[in-house]
Amino acid sequence: MKISHSRRAFASSTMLGFGLSCLGFDAGAQGQESVKIGVLLSLSGAAATFGIPERDMVKVLAEKYNAEGGFRGRKLELVFHDDQTNPTESARGATKLIQQDKVVVIIGPTIGSAALAVLPIAARAQVPVLTPVGTISVTAKENSFFPWVFRTCPNDELLVTASMETAVLKAGYKRLAVMYQEDAYGKNSAAFAEKFAKEHGIEIVSLASAPAAAVDLSATATRIRAANPDSVLLWTSTPAMGAAFVRAARQVGLNVPIIGSGALVQRSFIETAGSAAENVTILAFANWDDPSPKLKKLGALLRTNGKTPSGFGELLTATGMAALTAALAKVEGPVTGARIRDALEKVCGIDNPYVDGKFCYSADSHEGFGSDALQAVTVRDGKFRSIAPNPK
Repeated sequence: MKISHSRRAFASSTMLGFGLSCLGFDAGAQGQESVKIGVLLSLSGAAATFGIPERDMVKVLAEKYNAEGGFRGRKLELVFHDDQTNPTESARGATKLIQQDKVVVIIGPTIGSAALAVLPIAARAQVPVLTPVGTISVTAKENSFFPWVFRTCPNDELLVTASMETAVLKAGYKRLAVMYQEDAYGKNSAAFAEKFAKEHGIEIVSLASAPAAAVDLSATATRIRAANPDSVLLWTSTPAMGAAFVRAARQVGLNVPIIGSGALVQRSFIETAGSAAENVTILAFANWDDPSPKLKKLGALLRTNGKTPSGFGELLTATGMAALTAALAKVEGPVTGARIRDALEKVCGIDNPYVDGKFCYSADSHEGFGSDALQAVTVRDGKFRSIAPNPK
């Protein structure tokens, strides 16, 4: 397989303007020698723990697809760009992938703010984006770029609602504290939790936040303890922040049940938190410590290719690749971004060989997954243990 690697930008740049809409040709069209796919992920920076497994999965599946004949005899050619967990660099990378590398579709970015920076650029060029982010606004229908973005993971509202229903409401907790990451992702998720709590008679006794890079959360945990909650919803996109909070909570005597975000289902969370991670409950997209038959199959494929499964990032881009190859099978004529986009809206009910849960795109919804893709897990004896197959 031919793989091109974009040169990493070593300095932050201002977001570039984009003028492909002024050109007199379809920026998504390409010749017959290969089908170019842009892979725009966080391979360095804070989100690299997700971006690197996402990249590895794309590479493994593209190699497998090509070995099995490719797209009507044509290879998938991957063109990589590291956005360094930086939305400005992500926008620059998207511009390069589209204008210079002539990709017809983009997989990525890894984080929501980067996706929001990239999507207007991709939409103007008529290049669809398969993005592994849960940020709810990414697929909002009022956005002008909505037709060009397709989500490959459960969205944040779905995750928060399922967590609140399964681990808070059904458990009978009435006095909830919410600890969230201090950014748009965290604030939106906290708002979803507040809405659910209000509708179901659950009192939010404390709302607290901290930057994703915070390492000492003792003061925050102490303030939450003073509010006398009977449970804590911990919502962060980084295992490091999650580990910092549960360690601090146990150290200050905040010994109530903690319900974590799906991002915590990473080995690094348990390794960093140690015994403080015990009994944390999470609504997860996957559990490598107790894998389903499909997940076992995916793990075997990764290990055969020298990769060790690390979390759920692999599933997000595995879903993207499954959706893309299913869409390509529906494309008639030259492969363009517009034709791939149209075909993606017809990808529904595919049998994803590696990922559980029903999956469906349509003209009205680019979400993909529902709550049946989630399972409740808890940390026990240093491993993630499945409690129930899904929140229903």
